[in-house]
Amino acid sequence: MSDDREERIRRRAYEIWEALGCPEGGQQEHWTQAEAEILDQECQGTGSVPEGAEELDPDGTPKRRR
Repeated sequence: MSDDREERIRRRAYEIWEALGCPEGGQQEHWTQAEAEILDQECQGTGSVPEGAEELDPDGTPKRRR
């Protein structure tokens, strides 16, 4: 993962945590949601997933291959 992408994910995960009222725990869920959002932004208009990334459903779970 590029340093720039990781930093953007870190910032977004922090924003999510703050928006939820700074609860204890849930770091992995916040990171997963932030990662999905950032990857979605990167993929907008390209129709592809960055190399090495898993395509995720809106709930953050990996998409099933058909």
